[in-house]
Amino acid sequence: MKARNPARIAARVRGASAALWLGAFCAGVALPATELPETARLAAFLARTQPLHSLEKILLARAGFAAAAASVAAALVLLAGTLVFGRFHCSLTCPLGTCQDAAARAASRLRSPRRGPVRPVRPKLRTTIPRWLAAALAISGLAAGIPAAAALLEPYTVFARGFQRSFGDLASLVLNGLAALGVRIPILTVRWEPFAFGLAILPFGAVLAAGAFRSRLFCGELCPAGTLLGVLNRAALLRVRLDREACVDCGACARVCRARCVDGRTLDASRCVQCLDCVAACPTGALRYGLPRRTAAAAGPGRDVPASSPARRTAAPGSVPEPGRRVFLAGTGAAAAGAALALGAPGIAGAADLPLSRSEPRGPSGRPLAAPPGALSVDRYAGLCTACGTCVRSCPSGVLKHSAFEFGLGRPGVPYLDYGRAFCQYECAACSSACPSGALLDREPGLKKREAIGKSELVLADCIVVSKGTRCGACAEHCPTGAVRIERVEDRSLPVPVLHVPTCIGCGACETVCPSTPRKAMTVSGRQVHEIADPPRKDAPAPAGTPPEEGFAF
Repeated sequence: MKARNPARIAARVRGASAALWLGAFCAGVALPATELPETARLAAFLARTQPLHSLEKILLARAGFAAAAASVAAALVLLAGTLVFGRFHCSLTCPLGTCQDAAARAASRLRSPRRGPVRPVRPKLRTTIPRWLAAALAISGLAAGIPAAAALLEPYTVFARGFQRSFGDLASLVLNGLAALGVRIPILTVRWEPFAFGLAILPFGAVLAAGAFRSRLFCGELCPAGTLLGVLNRAALLRVRLDREACVDCGACARVCRARCVDGRTLDASRCVQCLDCVAACPTGALRYGLPRRTAAAAGPGRDVPASSPARRTAAPGSVPEPGRRVFLAGTGAAAAGAALALGAPGIAGAADLPLSRSEPRGPSGRPLAAPPGALSVDRYAGLCTACGTCVRSCPSGVLKHSAFEFGLGRPGVPYLDYGRAFCQYECAACSSACPSGALLDREPGLKKREAIGKSELVLADCIVVSKGTRCGACAEHCPTGAVRIERVEDRSLPVPVLHVPTCIGCGACETVCPSTPRKAMTVSGRQVHEIADPPRKDAPAPAGTPPEEGFAF
């Protein structure tokens, strides 16, 4: 009976575990929180396990103590785990990495097996420069308030946004089709937003297409999180190791390597994603996952030989290892260039009159856009948001909508509150709970209910009570704080709305339900800096007095 290969079994267990983790991510970001609120909490938990978001929340987001402590704990677990087990995050808990593996497996069934000589590992300088340049652009861009690079390169953002706009919307359409056939399920609204669709699908599709051509191409060449974890992987206690003495140059490892980081002569540990495929495929045991060997003399057949040993240096005549100093200088120079470009971009754009960021973004109506509760200010929120779309998917009312470039060219896709289609629910804090980056901070329920994210405006002449002589109290009925009330005033035959601005939190309920056409009598504009509103009014309406002036009644 043929003995089982333990490395092959380990590789299959790893693949099955990654598939289960991906399934949890798919459920969290694709299923609608409108009908399944539990998915919002699941998405929030999973998103906070991603390394770049943990780093962002700790260093940049100025999060509250509880949220910052949770992010620090997640980062420490990830750091300790990587130093012990290697780059396990990329092979197990990164949803975009597993999607690339799936794309590569699907593509392999459509093409013939690879033939001919094995392609060698690319020179380190050619892989070091783009990796560190991308990482510096993403992290420094967030520090400078220009998250465009992170929005296009951060792996969770690319996955969450792309999966929502592809498989998530497709699933909603299928559910709607079943409802049309008589299956009793809630009908879900799928809104067509061309810019948001393109921003989601193009990066996600490009990564999957590259993965179909060569699995984990993105992970080894551009991923900023992978670059940071790759540094730790080189010092990991347990990782894939190569014994050049035991290698027979059969090329089996290079044919299955997902990141193309090993060819029998070279193993680039910084790009290895610990998939264990090469270990399972190696016929001589030259590749193994485990502890290092101390000396070449102590290493027998199938054991690891340090890269600095004479046996390792002379094992491949004609191939000169890339000097570590050149690799270090190249990576340092690329990171410095990326940081300088990201930090200097606002000044360069200002000199060229390019709006990388707008201090007061406005929507199609010309009114300032409103940021969700927990943003503290529009500028802070837009500078940290990577437009991953987790808040949009978790919002039970559907008021959140992806922008185009309203917040600036360097802040694409940042969600805002579109009061024309829904309003922010008074008891809800799903968006701030789901936000993985700290752009939206968790607030205690009492404080969230008084956070003024916008300000209402009343044009009494447009109210149907005045313009059409029809009784209406929709705005007052839906106002959760009592900022709008229907009261009798002098010179009015019917009760009219009266607005008390200090109590208004800008939830948008009044605008959403206002029946006035073609102009709303009640409209809401976003506040650039959020304030704390007065406590909800529970007292009796004031006695009739002077009627409110036509125009803005405050």
